[in-house]
Amino acid sequence: MNSQSTSRRAFLKHFSFGSGGALLSPLLGQLAAAAGGTVDAFPQRFVFLVKSSGLTPKAITPESLHDKKATGSTPLRVPLKGVPLPDSLHALEPFKDQLAIVQGFSGKMCLAGHTSYFGAMGVHASPSETSSGRPLRATIDTRLSSQHSSPFGHVGLALRGRAVGGAGDLIPQGTLYPGLSALAPGRELPYQASPDQAFDQLFGSAVGSKKGRKRFNLETGMLDFISDDIKQLRNKVPSAEQDKLSHYLLAFEDLQERRKKLLTMNEAIRKGAPKLTEKFSSQLGIDRLASHFELAASCLVTGLSNGVTIRMDNLEHVYTGLGLTEQNVHAIGHGTGSNGKSAEECRDLIRSYHISLMAGLAEKLRSIPEGDGTMLDNTMIVYLSDAGEAHHGALHEWPFIIVGGCGGRLTLPGNYFQMPDYGQSGHGTIGNLYTTFLNAYGDPIKHFGDPDFSLEREGLPQRGPISSLIA
Repeated sequence: MNSQSTSRRAFLKHFSFGSGGALLSPLLGQLAAAAGGTVDAFPQRFVFLVKSSGLTPKAITPESLHDKKATGSTPLRVPLKGVPLPDSLHALEPFKDQLAIVQGFSGKMCLAGHTSYFGAMGVHASPSETSSGRPLRATIDTRLSSQHSSPFGHVGLALRGRAVGGAGDLIPQGTLYPGLSALAPGRELPYQASPDQAFDQLFGSAVGSKKGRKRFNLETGMLDFISDDIKQLRNKVPSAEQDKLSHYLLAFEDLQERRKKLLTMNEAIRKGAPKLTEKFSSQLGIDRLASHFELAASCLVTGLSNGVTIRMDNLEHVYTGLGLTEQNVHAIGHGTGSNGKSAEECRDLIRSYHISLMAGLAEKLRSIPEGDGTMLDNTMIVYLSDAGEAHHGALHEWPFIIVGGCGGRLTLPGNYFQMPDYGQSGHGTIGNLYTTFLNAYGDPIKHFGDPDFSLEREGLPQRGPISSLIA
């Protein structure tokens, strides 16, 4: 390590911003880590991309591996170097050293059909296709990112529409609840369906529209008044009621603290915010989805959030921007072609577009130095479907595409990985996979989610991490 890096680290360690030092200490810690090359000090970042209508295993398997299977109870692991990827994954060729294609984990404890709702990331059953039900736990996306605090916590972005389509009230343009992510038992994560509104909510403190900045300032002043009123009221009510008011006060003070952090981050937000273009208010689905990816990248780069989940589409979505104007995702999933293309060709086209967005995000993160590597080295981007392996998923397997260095914590990057088939010795569930993620990232949970009791009755234990996947 050269003397310049040493002096930078020493300066950053002892530099003080006075009263703002506590708010800036996370930033100073990251800068000091960058100066010293301390990998563990960098925040780990998590992006989950959730599509509808299933992710077909064969479609994401390299042709040369179609006949490969796990033998006995040992998973199949094949390095991807030199292995041509399927056409729809072509955009990920430059990231092959940090790409993992993960096959064979099952999810039979979840609701099978058009969608598993919270089950896809929470590993439990929902009541029915028409009801997401109550989340039983924090889902894997939010639980992973919660280990690295940020002003906005975990951010959810989505395309407008219902998970399973059909009749009903008009879906709002702004905040919606797609039944995918949860922050805690019974506490669903809200998603923002309007990129322009998300821009104001995330970046309004520094570079949002005039309306967004005005709203930010008004809300900040309102919180100050409310907090003062609660403090005065707390001194006048009986002691039995003071605890309730204390909880209210803490909630408002948390919001105030976030606003203070955002104000100290104004310059970083200004530099890292995406350029607000007409695309953010476009009604075209592919424009809105691309805008969500720009927002996600900027959130991660500025440090506004270390976790983002994007709901890529839903069954009633029509990919007009891809030239598929005649049928929605639901009809295509049932085998109906669109605009002269077969259903399989339509699915390939949609997947190719999704993967191009995934690759664009990876490229953005790879272009930003962090320590001795890049931001992508400390990021895990996960692409999956809420329906498992098919439009009507039976959940015997649940495919994943993962991009990023995963902080060096997992042995997946650079490999095609396949578990033994369902019911075979050595088979694992998505609960095992998510347990592996959590343990690798320093959350030593014994098992995440509900087990598959059918497998356990057959003498096939389904609890704990997959140790061979932890670096």
